[in-house]
Amino acid sequence: MQSTTSTATLKVQFVPVGRHRREWMWKARDEDSNTISISGQRFESLTEAVRDARTQILGDDDDDPEAA
Repeated sequence: MQSTTSTATLKVQFVPVGRHRREWMWKARDEDSNTISISGQRFESLTEAVRDARTQILGDDDDDPEAA
């Protein structure tokens, strides 16, 4: 199972990885499918991977009370 989210000309692909494919990583690609960023770690859930991608790519920080 793979999940891809598009925003304008940026695509973020969430890929199951690990020995039993129970961990997730993300890759950000430009409109020509060139990889521009890859998560630096593996995440135990897709939700954690999505949250990290948002933080790294968009600068969103849902856990930071000052960001509200």
